[in-house]
Amino acid sequence: MEPLAVQQCVEVHQEISPIEKKIVEVTYDMKLYEDKITVKDYMYPITSIFDISYRKKEEDGAMGYIYLHTNKGVRTYYIKEEPSEFVNAYFKLKRERPELQ
Repeated sequence: MEPLAVQQCVEVHQEISPIEKKIVEVTYDMKLYEDKITVKDYMYPITSIFDISYRKKEEDGAMGYIYLHTNKGVRTYYIKEEPSEFVNAYFKLKRERPELQ
């Protein structure tokens, strides 16, 4: 099954060696399907998601956040790309399926 939308997320961590400390960024995809959202190895059923919001500065390369408001709390993911296409696809799906409202 093809995803309806894909949002690239970023995981940031430090690696420290005896001679240097560096910040490493690893990218992965958040995928929206008709019945779920997947993030790495985790799956959120679409019925468990109440809302999606984000906070992103307009500057190129600036770090932002996308928030999944779920029945188990708010899950936060780092982003660098504008997520409006992903968020709009979610709200379109929500409008088309009355059981999600």
